[in-house]
Amino acid sequence: MTGKINTGGAAYPIAETAAAHPNMGMTLRDYFAGQALIGVKGWHPADRQGRTVGQICYSIADKMIAARGEGHN
Repeated sequence: MTGKINTGGAAYPIAETAAAHPNMGMTLRDYFAGQALIGVKGWHPADRQGRTVGQICYSIADKMIAARGEGHN
């Protein structure tokens, strides 16, 4: 993946602090990756392409954010 990664913004934004502290807390990408981990926790530590479980989870999170941006509900 090249370029800037779309993090989806804050997972739990608070209007008063989000503008003043944009890097505060968990991003939506982190939250999605954590949720994906629940589903893949029984997988082997690496898939057939040699990706680790963490890489797989963030790949899933990136696809979820992309789908969200396309208006898929």
